[in-house]
Amino acid sequence: MTDEPIEIGYFFSDENNRSDVQKKHFTTQNVYEIELPNPIWNVNYYQKKNSPHNYKKSKRDFIALCDLLKQYLKTGEYCEIYPCWLGEELESKEGNFIIRLDYYNIDEIEIYEKCLVRIEK
Repeated sequence: MTDEPIEIGYFFSDENNRSDVQKKHFTTQNVYEIELPNPIWNVNYYQKKNSPHNYKKSKRDFIALCDLLKQYLKTGEYCEIYPCWLGEELESKEGNFIIRLDYYNIDEIEIYEKCLVRIEK
């Protein structure tokens, strides 16, 4: 347990879930779960228009995640995120989004469930 808004570890998935998402979607070999107070799949135009309160909370948490990644990723490195419900790891992705940590505009980001997000430094 932690008071931090972002937790990285293994919370709900088992080894098979992580292996499935790694084989199906990722180019990286390490897989961890990211636990945020609000899901990043609410960072999109639909939520901004229809649920601005949820959009604002998810946007805040996503910015915090990007700030954390800025501390750990070196120039040229990246991480991949596949936001989905447990059990959906083998389902087809419904989009791709690349974010550069050095210069992203949070208002232009469109993340939905099952959208592969690559965050680069």
